[in-house]
Amino acid sequence: MNAPAALGDASAFHAIFFEEADEHLASIEGILLRLDVAAPDAEDMNAIFRAAHSIKGTSGMLGFSEIASLTHVLENLLDLLRKLERPLSRRDVDGMLRACDLVKLQVAFRRGTLDQAPDGSAEEAELRLLCDLGRDASGAAPERQYAVCLGPLSAPIDAAELELMLAGLEDMGRIGQREIRNDAGGEIRFEVALAGAADELRSVLALVVASELIRIEPAGAAAPQPEPAMPAASVPAEDPAVDMFFTPAAWRGRRASDAANGVQGEDEGRHGRRESDRQTAAAQSDAVSIRVSVEKIDRLVNLVGELVITEAMLQQRGGAREGNAAASAGLADLARHTRNLQEAVMSIRMVPISAVFTRFPRLVRELSQRLGKEVELKVSGETTELDRGLIEKITDPLTHLVRNAIDHGLETPAARLAAGKPAGGRISLSATQRGGNIVIEIRDDGRGLDRERILARAAERGIALAAEAPDHEVWQCIFEPGFSTAESVTDVSGRGVGMDVVRRNIQQLRGHVALDSQAGQGTTVTVSVPLTLAIIEAMTVGIGGETYALPLASVIESRRVSPDEIRSVAGGGHTLRVRDDYLPVQKLGRGDIAVIVEADGAKAALMVDALIGQQQIVVKSLEANFRRVPGIAGATIMGDGRVALILDMAHVVNQKGEATCN
Repeated sequence: MNAPAALGDASAFHAIFFEEADEHLASIEGILLRLDVAAPDAEDMNAIFRAAHSIKGTSGMLGFSEIASLTHVLENLLDLLRKLERPLSRRDVDGMLRACDLVKLQVAFRRGTLDQAPDGSAEEAELRLLCDLGRDASGAAPERQYAVCLGPLSAPIDAAELELMLAGLEDMGRIGQREIRNDAGGEIRFEVALAGAADELRSVLALVVASELIRIEPAGAAAPQPEPAMPAASVPAEDPAVDMFFTPAAWRGRRASDAANGVQGEDEGRHGRRESDRQTAAAQSDAVSIRVSVEKIDRLVNLVGELVITEAMLQQRGGAREGNAAASAGLADLARHTRNLQEAVMSIRMVPISAVFTRFPRLVRELSQRLGKEVELKVSGETTELDRGLIEKITDPLTHLVRNAIDHGLETPAARLAAGKPAGGRISLSATQRGGNIVIEIRDDGRGLDRERILARAAERGIALAAEAPDHEVWQCIFEPGFSTAESVTDVSGRGVGMDVVRRNIQQLRGHVALDSQAGQGTTVTVSVPLTLAIIEAMTVGIGGETYALPLASVIESRRVSPDEIRSVAGGGHTLRVRDDYLPVQKLGRGDIAVIVEADGAKAALMVDALIGQQQIVVKSLEANFRRVPGIAGATIMGDGRVALILDMAHVVNQKGEATCN
């Protein structure tokens, strides 16, 4: 982020910094979690360094000294690792992850969402200790031997400049064997031992020799070979390989800056050299995207919702007056434009589900370490989009399901090997769009659900369930409040609190959750939620003189039935045969129209008085505007201005006995 000439109202700059810091921290954490500790990718290390450097620079400019201090030490460690001055270790990754967690808290405090400033002394001390690893007792970094070749020279180097360069190298380390041919076509070869990295050495050499004529290799390796010259214009601006090439002016600028500030940092001369490129890139970025507050988007969605209601009113009133072709055509155009506008506005609210998925690699890593298990996480479909409001509400249920898969689903390495499986287990997390729903699957290759133990625990709790009941009915016991098959309570699970809450939370989103499991092979949990909660397709029905809405995603079909098709069953209730299925009947009204619906994997026939039609409806929260009513998912305003209630399909389908809306 480029600082303006005058800060003016700093709050606007703070808000931008907070957003950018969130993005940088998420990027750092994601890269750290996927790093191969044994062979880290150089570009990944440079990307982490750039993100930390950006946070450090901007936080310092804004006066957030505690953030700047911590990220400065983090930057030093990253600089050490990316220069290969010592190998990356798991301890480094753990320390950097903890540092990122602390920076998040520091940002939250500065943002005003955390009451007390966090103490970062322990994390900063750990980073400093990591920076010191690999140094000798005096605190100096171990020396490395380099073989250097300068040339072939197009013209002799000025003798004074050559002596100045060699003297500078003597200050940095020890020069060994030399071979100097200082003439046109000649080469200057020597070996040098110094504590700095290769790019520090190159910085000094670049004072007197063009960068493309400098070749550096570890001493003892094959003789340095000439590198093909690369035109400056063809080098990508952010190529990490180019970071080791400095102009003399840039090198002097860095030394002056470091001497003045007493810190090690990214080369400021190089930063200045690229500033025009970055400004150009920023201008191009600003041209294609802007930051808009969530409140503005929500207000726009509400206005579109009101427009949908108004359009429905005009359609209803216009339908009563026939014969006016121009009015009919206008209403048709209005309906089309309203639908297009609604889809465009709703797309603005859509965000990739990666906003949720990105937190699970960290969760899997830490929980598997705590439980002594080896876990591989496979993620797919992270670009699938759903409504921003759903993103916030679905995070906790998915987190619980992933924790369950690690704790309950996957076996220990020893148990897996004894069962003929690989020592490491796998959890797959995927998301796909199916029609108007997002389907998320959490699959593990663990032990699977224990049918006999579930049946035994169900009997202990007085849950009526036949021994020969199909698997899908047995698995439903898992969702009963307080139900647990864990033999002991741990800090992770075993208290019987969780799966019932998961199902309830998903149902509140007008979604459903299903289980499938095979002994010894694993368990799959499937969560299905609508794309959006704001505007939905619905079937409107008449019950007792009132209009009700049924989410169209739950409706399978509708049909008229005769009284003799409905059969009584022992113990109360009625059933309706639909092809090969006998469905429970819920008599919501006194009519003879059956609407076949499905929710939570169960089907039912809802008896209503009339079918009114199919239309888009704007969902209004009944709980926010009135109070929570069992069986009612929300309300909407119809075209005639009347309020219609939206039925909660999961509640109605699973209602014991017979439901009624009269």
